[in-house]
Amino acid sequence: MRPVVSSVAEQVDSVDFYYVDVDESPELAGEFGVQSIPTLIQIKDGEETNRSVGFLSEDPVTDFALS
Repeated sequence: MRPVVSSVAEQVDSVDFYYVDVDESPELAGEFGVQSIPTLIQIKDGEETNRSVGFLSEDPVTDFALS
């Protein structure tokens, strides 16, 4: 999913995107309850506001980011 998210990140300037390798950061994955890959988590003002598990194409990722 990285190419899809990278493409959306180039188009949407109002959102910051971060990648986490769960093998390198298992504590962070555990903190957020990530059990499946890929998982997108939207955080606003320090709180999780949305979550998506599984592959998404570019349009749904854009919608997710802007929701």
